[in-house]
Amino acid sequence: MNNVNWKNYYAGLGIYGICIGIAALPILSTGLDVLGGLELLAGAVIASLFVAVYRGSRLARAIKDSSGVFLQALSGIVVCGGLYSLVSGAPRPEVMFTVFLLWTAVGLMHLTPLRVMALFALSVGIFASAFASTLFLATGTEAHAEAIYMLVLSCVMAGFMYWRARDYTRVRNEKAQLREENSRQAGEIEEAKQRIHALTVQDLDTIALKYPFFKQELQRCKERADRSGEIFTVGLVSIDHFAALSQRHGETAMKQLNREVVQRITGVVGKVNQDNGGSHPVGKVGEGLFGIILDRTNLRGARACSERLHAAISHQMVRTLAGPLDLTITVGLAEYFQGESVDELMALVGKSLEKARLAEVDDFQVAAKQPEPKGAPVKAARGTQDLRILHENEYSSPLH
Repeated sequence: MNNVNWKNYYAGLGIYGICIGIAALPILSTGLDVLGGLELLAGAVIASLFVAVYRGSRLARAIKDSSGVFLQALSGIVVCGGLYSLVSGAPRPEVMFTVFLLWTAVGLMHLTPLRVMALFALSVGIFASAFASTLFLATGTEAHAEAIYMLVLSCVMAGFMYWRARDYTRVRNEKAQLREENSRQAGEIEEAKQRIHALTVQDLDTIALKYPFFKQELQRCKERADRSGEIFTVGLVSIDHFAALSQRHGETAMKQLNREVVQRITGVVGKVNQDNGGSHPVGKVGEGLFGIILDRTNLRGARACSERLHAAISHQMVRTLAGPLDLTITVGLAEYFQGESVDELMALVGKSLEKARLAEVDDFQVAAKQPEPKGAPVKAARGTQDLRILHENEYSSPLH
């Protein structure tokens, strides 16, 4: 329930007080006695409690009066007009007029023209019942003139209220249309942002992160691990003989192959990270070469993930326009050692992948700040460019 509607409700409580005060005070003529005032007050309390319960109920939503403004005005006229005419020995027409005027005015911004006329019809019915003898029998008297005057004045005010309610209704409808339009435009803007994000961050062929953004994700993992002491493992998944496959089957088939492989990698890595309370997407490091981050996972857990990757991808046919393709993958993994830089970690996992390709067995390493031995038999990847070259042609070149 919004604050504006509650203010209307509290304003209605004030209207009860004003109407009961006018009816009870001896203004121009005798007011209510103490018993009549108490009866009127009891009716107001009961009606207010009912409206408080009614607000926001299913019935209120069904008749499009969730704020309870219409029912509050309706019950206010019944209590302050109808009940007043019963408990008062000599009801005054000016009180009846004031009741209609105040109760219609308090909820006018939320009432439709039709509901204003319904309130007016109720008021006229109560007025005619209370002053039937005055209107039709006591013609030519001062009381008759006063009753006719108040009835005419009520009709004039009802016309004015109807006109204002029509304007307020038009404004409400326009605001609702503007909100709907703003909501639609906000949805379009959000959708455009997502498309721009996808174009900027994701590789369109595979939906994997582009390498710079994958590296940013890796940097965030490193910073979190340095703060909390958590472990994580980074891996490179290479499609074996990707260059030969691309030359044989064409670019379109390779796009389909890459996309399917990324989807399968994401399914496996996403499950591992979900079990460990984290989630990181797959990154595209090169053609047929993808990076993965395994949250809170050591080499033992990484080996299990590697087995799942082989089960999901190796020798599992991928349908392409060139026909079903059989493929295998090689995985290199390196566990993060606290204090290592992202470039050092990527160099180590690149070395791990190269060892795996040369030995035809997946390779796993733990990062450590140790100098490279002279004459190392395996070429290490020192950066992105090395990684891009290593996975294609350099694996078959002589070692040095």
